[in-house]
Amino acid sequence: MGLVANAANASPGTLTSVAELTAYRAAADAGSSPQKENRARLLTDAREAWAWGSVTGAFGTTGTPTSKKCQPLAGGSGADYLLEGAPDAYAQVMGSVLARDESLAREARTHVLDLVDTSGFGGLTSEYSGDNQCVLDLALSIPVWIETARLLEDTTAWSSADTGAFRTWLATQVYPKVAWASRTRRNNWGAAGSLAADAIASYVTGGVTALQEYAPTRLTLTPAQAVAAHAGMQLSRVGSSWAGDAQCANRGIQWHGGIPEELRRGSTGCDGSYLVAGDAASTYQMMHDELLVFHAEAMRRRGDLSLYQAKTSQGQPALLQSILFVVQNPAGGTSWPWSSSRWGTLITAASFYGNAKLGSLARSDSTFRGGRTLPYTRVTARPYASGATGGGSSAPSLTAPGQPFIVD
Repeated sequence: MGLVANAANASPGTLTSVAELTAYRAAADAGSSPQKENRARLLTDAREAWAWGSVTGAFGTTGTPTSKKCQPLAGGSGADYLLEGAPDAYAQVMGSVLARDESLAREARTHVLDLVDTSGFGGLTSEYSGDNQCVLDLALSIPVWIETARLLEDTTAWSSADTGAFRTWLATQVYPKVAWASRTRRNNWGAAGSLAADAIASYVTGGVTALQEYAPTRLTLTPAQAVAAHAGMQLSRVGSSWAGDAQCANRGIQWHGGIPEELRRGSTGCDGSYLVAGDAASTYQMMHDELLVFHAEAMRRRGDLSLYQAKTSQGQPALLQSILFVVQNPAGGTSWPWSSSRWGTLITAASFYGNAKLGSLARSDSTFRGGRTLPYTRVTARPYASGATGGGSSAPSLTAPGQPFIVD
């Protein structure tokens, strides 16, 4: 496999880079643990048969307001392509580096480029509303599809033309919809929208000069302006002043870590200081946290720690407090197990915060892949260099690529 074949296009991803994976491969080749074992597990996933079909043409929201699905309107294969295909294509390109297997990179390329002739992505009644499930599915999946494309840029399987085609599709078909969610929604839809809009704007820089938004206000932004705007929207969502479409009187991450707009979805309710049941409030709290941590990592890679360092009204790190709200409730209420499908949140956050509870959980065993949003973080997570802390005023450096994340 030829690395850095397209160095003019290549750029490090949010979660890992070819350079980091190459160092990880060297450690695995030398028989080091856990690199050797983790590589074997990842390659098992990467070499599984592709289960998500192919896609083309118009996508749209089908079903009813209480049971919606974003899928190809012509039917056929590909109904779960966006959400389920993203981590599988990501595993393929990671596997191509870890095993020097270019056939896996070619497979991943096929799946990424399968998206570029899809279009539409409308709702049941409106393109820009909560009844458009495609907005959420795009926002949740696109950051991982972009991570896959970034890694492909450092392989011989990918070309400059591929980058151009994928950038154009992201800018025209996806960005306007996820930007709308970022601008309007306080809940997990908005968190996903801000993350995806930021990821798109960052990826298209250098190839797309303007990004269009159509709702809630018509805007034309440069990619750099869009990156700043949607990082700002995420910070506003963590804070309390911006209202958005809030349905709770209290807004943002509370002193105890609860997110009212997610807690209202279950029996805890807007004003709960701990989860009273493992119901929808728990599910949506963890989902929101996962999206915030992914976005914080994106910002950290470009030297911006502001999301990781955002504080609650009592001065605690808001993202950390929001995770502890579930697993070690700061208000003294009931704590709950973290979902195994969202384990990447804990591993990634533990690589920033020097917190004993997160460190303990990050070391514990769980599903290897994790979920769809932060997959394979047992391979990609990197700790800060010795002496650096998550609370510092400047961006600490990461440790040498290939060193596994281990919390002392």
